[in-house]
Amino acid sequence: MLVLSTSGHGSEIVGGNEVEPHSLPFMARVRSARFMCGGILIHPQCVLTAPQCRE
Repeated sequence: MLVLSTSGHGSEIVGGNEVEPHSLPFMARVRSARFMCGGILIHPQCVLTAPQCRE
């Protein structure tokens, strides 16, 4: 069996739920001209995110 797949990069969230604005104050969005990632606030001035989210 041969399976070919491509990953699509869209803005869709699959299987997620919409939340009220400001209901998750510990969540962050890291965005630049090249990417967008999520993160979590671990200190008032520090966000933890995946290593590939750094420029």
